[in-house]
Amino acid sequence: MFKSKAPSLSTDTDFTKNLKETSFYRYGHLRSLGVSGEITALAVDPVLSLLAVGTSSGVVHVFGQPAFQFALPVSGASSSGPASGIKFITFHSGHHRLIAIDTNNTLHSFSLRDMTDHPNPSLHPTLPNREGAYSLWGTITAIDQPLPSHTHLFLTLKDGTMLAWDLSRHILGNWKVGNCWSEYEERMVRSGIPGRRKTAGGPMATCMAINPRDLNIMLVGYEGGVVAWDFQKNAVTKTFEMILPPGAPGGGSYQDADGSLWTERTPSVTCLVWRPDGLVFAVGHSDGCITFWAYSESDKPLIVRTITHEDVNVADADALFSAGALDTQVRSKRKVELDVDGRPIAPAISANREPIFKLSWAGFPDQAELKSLMAAQGTEAAGEPLSSYSKDYAERGETLLLVLGGQSPGERPGINIIQFPAYKPPILPRKGTAPTTLSEGMPLQERYAYRDSLMSTGSTNYPTKTPPEDFVLLPRLSPYFNLSHDPVALIVSLTPDPTLNQIDARQAQRGLEAYAFPPPRSTAIPLSPGRKNFLSPGEGEKIVQFTPAPVNQSSSVSSSPRAVSPGWRLPWSTPSPQPSPGLRVPTPDSLMSFAAIRKSRARRRYRLPSALWTGHLSVLGCEIHSLPTPTFKRLISWSIETAGEEPSPRIALHGGMAVPDLQSHGAPDVKVAKMESYRVLVTFHPDATVRFWDVSPHLLILPTPLRFEYPGPLPHLSISIGEYLKHPDVAHLPLAKLWETDRSKVRIKSVHLAREALECVITMSTGEIIVTKFGEGKKNASDDDEIEELDGGHVHGEGALEAKNKDSYFPPQSPESADGNKGEWVEEVTEIGHLARWRQDGFKPVAIFTLKRGEAVRCAVSDIGFIAVAFDTKSVAILDMRGPDVILREGFDEDGVLMKRKKRKNHNVQNVVGESSLVGAMKWVVSGLGNDASARPRLIVSYAKGMTKIYTLVNVLGEWMVETKPPTFTNDSLAGPIASYVLDAMTGSELLPTAESLTAAIHSQHTPEAKKDQPPHCIWIAASKKSIRAAVNFNGERIAKVELEQDELSECFYVTRFGQKIVVGITTTGTALVYSVPFLEPIIRTDLFFGTQGRQVGRISFDDRSGDFVEYSGPLEINLRTLFHFRKPLPPRLDPCSFKRPIPPQPIPLSASSMVGAWIWGGAPLTGSQLDAIVAGPKRPPMPKEPGPKKPIISWGKVPEDAPKSTAPVMPKRTAVAKQRGPTRDARERQDVYSEMTDAAAERGNMLDDLGEQLNNVSVSATNYLTQARNAAMKEAAKSTAKGVFGKLL
Repeated sequence: MFKSKAPSLSTDTDFTKNLKETSFYRYGHLRSLGVSGEITALAVDPVLSLLAVGTSSGVVHVFGQPAFQFALPVSGASSSGPASGIKFITFHSGHHRLIAIDTNNTLHSFSLRDMTDHPNPSLHPTLPNREGAYSLWGTITAIDQPLPSHTHLFLTLKDGTMLAWDLSRHILGNWKVGNCWSEYEERMVRSGIPGRRKTAGGPMATCMAINPRDLNIMLVGYEGGVVAWDFQKNAVTKTFEMILPPGAPGGGSYQDADGSLWTERTPSVTCLVWRPDGLVFAVGHSDGCITFWAYSESDKPLIVRTITHEDVNVADADALFSAGALDTQVRSKRKVELDVDGRPIAPAISANREPIFKLSWAGFPDQAELKSLMAAQGTEAAGEPLSSYSKDYAERGETLLLVLGGQSPGERPGINIIQFPAYKPPILPRKGTAPTTLSEGMPLQERYAYRDSLMSTGSTNYPTKTPPEDFVLLPRLSPYFNLSHDPVALIVSLTPDPTLNQIDARQAQRGLEAYAFPPPRSTAIPLSPGRKNFLSPGEGEKIVQFTPAPVNQSSSVSSSPRAVSPGWRLPWSTPSPQPSPGLRVPTPDSLMSFAAIRKSRARRRYRLPSALWTGHLSVLGCEIHSLPTPTFKRLISWSIETAGEEPSPRIALHGGMAVPDLQSHGAPDVKVAKMESYRVLVTFHPDATVRFWDVSPHLLILPTPLRFEYPGPLPHLSISIGEYLKHPDVAHLPLAKLWETDRSKVRIKSVHLAREALECVITMSTGEIIVTKFGEGKKNASDDDEIEELDGGHVHGEGALEAKNKDSYFPPQSPESADGNKGEWVEEVTEIGHLARWRQDGFKPVAIFTLKRGEAVRCAVSDIGFIAVAFDTKSVAILDMRGPDVILREGFDEDGVLMKRKKRKNHNVQNVVGESSLVGAMKWVVSGLGNDASARPRLIVSYAKGMTKIYTLVNVLGEWMVETKPPTFTNDSLAGPIASYVLDAMTGSELLPTAESLTAAIHSQHTPEAKKDQPPHCIWIAASKKSIRAAVNFNGERIAKVELEQDELSECFYVTRFGQKIVVGITTTGTALVYSVPFLEPIIRTDLFFGTQGRQVGRISFDDRSGDFVEYSGPLEINLRTLFHFRKPLPPRLDPCSFKRPIPPQPIPLSASSMVGAWIWGGAPLTGSQLDAIVAGPKRPPMPKEPGPKKPIISWGKVPEDAPKSTAPVMPKRTAVAKQRGPTRDARERQDVYSEMTDAAAERGNMLDDLGEQLNNVSVSATNYLTQARNAAMKEAAKSTAKGVFGKLL
């Protein structure tokens, strides 16, 4: 391959220059991207407006306003074992504190007002200081949300013990309460009640909650029931136990095989929640039912229901008969009942429900608070804008109960919401008058009032693709009411999606979604199967009558009439057709059609912070690209111009402040940083979506304070492969069929971006190549052909074939052809440009190439419309996007059939015989070749066996063709190629295939052949696993050679930093080898890891303009690093407490004048300080000293002033050449693009305002001129008249 002549390149040629000095290199870590583990816990702080996300790696990620975020390592890995995951996390609102509990049951407390201040912020970024940590002896099962009014965190252990952590003293308090339910069981056993026994191992505590309006009362849930703890009495005052009688289904089924239906059952308590008024609480159970209790009566629950059925603690004769529970009865057919969405409701016969995992009872402002919020709209005091839905709930006094769990198999997963009316207290007779009818210790009228307030007025849900695991509400302002007062957003954690493709590496599979809250108010009366209404015809409860809920006649359940005798009635007696008193009856105006309901139930989504790469956002691969400034402006202009008008805006988090660190040692120079190239990060995800992120260093230094996220999302550039594949016009493609049947196999292999042409090429693991191109949105564009998927869109079996062929542009194709061969004919090129949506800027679909040659292993793109793809079947294809068309097939023909030898007659010149070797590297260039110095588009194909082939493209009559006999070179040392670079022999710049170089090549096609004594026109650098070689003119003299004996290269990059070039080789053991250009002199060897132990390096993508690179080792290990860690942007200085909302006073019990049940409070409510005094006791240690004041955070963003000039004598200059005065402003120094475009948009708005004002002034001037002219004309007319009259008189 190489000649033996002396090198024709001058030995003085040096493109590396100053970068030969080893002191210019310093490996460093810049930033970690994404999350570090699986999501395990969520928490919000409405006062500071922050969101915290706990992970399985022991790290808590905290987010606020777009630029504010930090990752707090709570429990790291140690010699004793891996890191402990986060089990519970909460904020102490009002006290600026973060509390985390890990899986080792260690409690960690961090102060958000006291941040670390390390002199080396690059290695030790600003984080909250740890206040204290304590490892408990038992398993923590529940914690209560701490309130601003007190400073204790209450928690329960698995053995039933209750403890209190003193948040202000950072110690475990002396307050300790044993297992209260175990003591209750002992009393019941001693009382001799039949069937009573102790729980084996002791009852476990599962949940706890303090009354939102009375701090003296705390409910603690155990497996067997709930107890009410009185802090002042230091004792249990009430016990609540729900027992299902024989024959009652509860949340289970009538078809229990174990016969437990006919026994008394006590389902375990899983969670509990107070109603906002503090009078009623709900308890979730392990069998999927919810028990509602009035705190004033512990003998009998108000109602026991599931999500769809009410009064499930009472036996239903019809259901018993239908289920065959009574063998002497004949089974009757039951009509299928539908909910408001038209979905069948699982009957209690077969409703084996999952447990109730979590409950949250959301309330809304009262009339006084609503008026103040409406008056404060547009100010910071009002928080988020008040939605019309919140007004509807607030005006009616309704509440919403959010239920996680309790669903039957087959029901659509999601968060279910039950809508309840306001509680209207009854008018009880005065003392001394007629006696009040009692029901289990409570006046019957009061029980009716409570039950009416629990009769649902509507139901809705937030459907999710996979079952939810957890949720948290984001309140507007209030930190009370269990963080569920007037919420504005709902954040849901989802189970892993089985339809997403999985990889072997660790990844965060749980999804995270955010929705606007509250949902539209339900105006349709929900179906309530099984509702029983107890009526009293006289004194006492002598006749029990069951009436069904009033429903539409079309959806009601038919039942055969039976005779009912007066007096005591059996539970399966015929229901009375009359509704119960006080029950609202639906009217035609209140009923909505299913279509209208579906439309109104649309859920608006919010975008979560960009660093939460989890679930469908989990990253399977990424590439970093530096872009020219004009190109970068084109990409982000839409996001700048439509800021605040996004279809999915960012969730309302406003907390914290991030300030660029411009004063620490090694801080960047703003003027120099502005000259850096703008960068984008391209990621692809398991949902077959490509997303774009802004990772420019400018985001971390401008402005002060920072206002942009890092990485900055560019959602308008996202490419969704599924949006294309679900369209009927491509339903015949194998990839579309695979998307319909098994989406987990539709996986993106790689993504390639042409930096100037802005073409994005996506290769799929099944071999398809999808090409998109950036296009600017069109005004008044409509996307009428948008295909909407409902319920996940999966259809299988024969119905799938019918649904797929219906309304399809292509005719149905049989699965087997006429000749008996399985398979269908599919065209190579499918144009999909008509599927583009032009409402906004973004990448628009162009074509899908189905070459049927297996998985793509290499892909090379260019800025001149040519694409090359190599497959694992040892074949190569060259694509021309001007057609689009395939202009070369190496190793296969048009039908995708392997070509073993060239056909002699009537063969297609575009099909050539392939090489018996895989392709290791490909590169597009516009350069000369050998003695031919004329620049031509060429494709360098390097094969694994050590052979290199160079395809040259020629333009014939306006069409591009590939030369049939490409030159080939073979050398054993180039076996296992990994990269190729072609450089200009004069400047060292890469000869890239750009539009300018292609234009020059077309105009210079007839340039005479270069002479042998002319200087070389290019330098070819070829890198393989064991060597790097440099030669002139491809087949000219070898000018440099590097042989690796012990190391093996995995990747090789050509990097330009401030005009100076180097070659960087990355070994498989994580070492970077840096060489000069063009003679490949070794400069430095640096390890890409910290410590002494080597590691396997991940997939690296280099920014060839700065020396920064992204290392992808897996979805949870994505790091931005650099080889030149000098004056790079430092982690910003953070202040989590810069944004503070006012803290409202602690809610108090409802007064007797407004609520009859207020007698249960029994005196003045307990204050937070009094509660602290009771729990902490008299030996509470003093408050620790607060840290002293620190440097104002805003001052870190000020550019340091230049050092004063020295007065020492200056040495005389010894050069005779007069220095030229440089320009006061560098030509490349500019205002950052973000400020420039934002100012341009604001200036455009100001110009329009000025234009409108000028037009208004012109209109006013014209009106004034017309008035003045009219007045002048009238004066002149009056003068003429006066002259005429007086003239006649004179």
